[in-house]
Amino acid sequence: MLVQVMVQRALADAMELMANAMA
Repeated sequence: MLVQVMVQRALADAMELMANAMA
């Protein structure tokens, strides 16, 4: 499903953003 892919991508982006903020 396209929605699932978009949600997964948003989640991955959020995780990367948090990792960058922590570093």
